[in-house]
This record gives sequence, C-alpha cells and structure tokens, in this order.
Amino acid sequence: MNHGCEATTGEAWCQVTPLHGGAKGYVLASSVSPAIGPDGVLPTGVDTSKRRAKSRDFDARSSFPCAQEQGQQMGECAGAVARGGGGDATVVATFPNGFSRLLYFTHGAFMRGNATMSGVGIDTDWSLQDGAYQIRVDDQRFAIPVEFVLGRK
Repeated sequence: MNHGCEATTGEAWCQVTPLHGGAKGYVLASSVSPAIGPDGVLPTGVDTSKRRAKSRDFDARSSFPCAQEQGQQMGECAGAVARGGGGDATVVATFPNGFSRLLYFTHGAFMRGNATMSGVGIDTDWSLQDGAYQIRVDDQRFAIPVEFVLGRK
C-alpha cells in the first residue's frame, strides 16, 4: 500500500506497506507500479465499500459456513457484500444469533475484521482453498466463496 511519495535530493521516495502486513518502509518511486486487482481493475480513488456496507448498500447477499466460538461446528452465516473496484470489498457476516462482523478485503486479500466485543479483529489467519476464503478472526471462522467477495464467476 502506498502512503504517499515525496521528492528529496532529486529523487522521489514513497512510503509503502506490504498488503499482507509488515513494517512501513521507503522505496524509489520509479520502482513502484500500480497494483491490478484480481478482477483486472486498476483501482483508483478511495475504496467506498466500507461506507456502503455501513449504509447497508450491498451488491449481493448469500450465506456461507461460519462458526462464532472456538471449537464450534460450522453453521451458516447470512452474508452481504459491498464491492469496490480492484478486489476491494467489505463483507458483513451475520451469525444465527444476530451478531455481525465486518470483514475487509483489499485487492482480493483479506485484511482484517472490525473490532467487536469478541475481539479487536486483527488476530487473524486466512488462506484460499477450493475457491473460498478460509478466514479466522479472533475465535470466529468463515468460509466465504471468492466469487461472492469479488463478484465474478
């Protein structure tokens, strides 16, 4: 993620952070190239998916496997997704008891969940398996189809 560039001593340097976590650092602007999203879109501007999800302005609704507690068998969550361009999306997962968690994606990569009474949403692990995001946020687990998040078949 590019946090901005500045010209110093005749060269431009950009402060960047790896999408999958890590420390901020600096690279020459000439070595930075735009990231094309998994949907083939070059995202520009601000990702509006978070705002749209909070306003309940969704692109699609579905259900997917989930578990709310550690050791609990997977059940079904109701899901709704607000998509931005370039693989940016916000998914709202609602457990059978009505508790909801927001899940944030950037360029098709899962980033984090929102902070809730269950945890801060940054104790996470995820992978892609058999066409689905296998996500753990705090003690909660989700298996969300890639096509639901990204809107492609």
